[in-house]
Amino acid sequence: MNGILWALGGTLFTFSVTALGALNVFLVRREVSGALQCAFLGFAGGVMTAASIWSLLIPGIEQAEVNGQISWLVAAGGFLLGVLLLLGIDRLLKRFLGQEEAENSAGSDRHYRKSTWMMVLAITIHNIPEGMAVGLAFALAAQNAGDAGLLSGALILALGIGIQNYPEGTAVALPLIRDGMGRRKAFVLGSLSAVVEPVFGVLAAALAGRVMSYLPLLLAFAAGTMIYVVVEELIPEAHPGEQENIGTLGFIVGFLLMMILDVALG
Repeated sequence: MNGILWALGGTLFTFSVTALGALNVFLVRREVSGALQCAFLGFAGGVMTAASIWSLLIPGIEQAEVNGQISWLVAAGGFLLGVLLLLGIDRLLKRFLGQEEAENSAGSDRHYRKSTWMMVLAITIHNIPEGMAVGLAFALAAQNAGDAGLLSGALILALGIGIQNYPEGTAVALPLIRDGMGRRKAFVLGSLSAVVEPVFGVLAAALAGRVMSYLPLLLAFAAGTMIYVVVEELIPEAHPGEQENIGTLGFIVGFLLMMILDVALG
């Protein structure tokens, strides 16, 4: 029980930092210029790409090696499963939104909404294994209360993931404003993209022995969903004609920021 409470505390912290990032919706104008939209989308793509590599794939490969698994096979299999899931969801959304487009002439806006919801879904999925990792770290520290190293490791992990969640909260919430959603609703949905962290963190702490062997697969799975959305949705929309350089620069800024956070905070 003590381990579950520790896991809940650690993952509530990471969730709270995501909410802080989503608060940025109250600092921008409702009418966002085309150049700023490209920068936002590029930034989100850079954040998601870097997070896929340093927060998901590399830790997953390392954990698979610790578990005695074939690391490249686990990583490749999980990644492809994530891609296939998003491919199926993408086709369903295109069919559903295509029917709506036939009923009204808001085709362009509908496409933007599809890309936004795909991104929200991908970041939400990616938060699941991160929450599980934090929950497991705190559960292990609680079970070995005399080991200061385990506790400091859990605290550093929660701090690192929490800080990484700040730009992710922003990356989810701002495109919702672009789609015409109210600021409060965009903030709530941006925050809720990380609510899976305490839920699955507590679940992982309760089932610590059974979950650890599946964590590498889940990390790679989340990376696959993220990369699919970046390539399929964000990069094309961040490069509309003459404003393509703005989207590229936004991507580079987001990638560098997330890479620095991931590497510096472990």
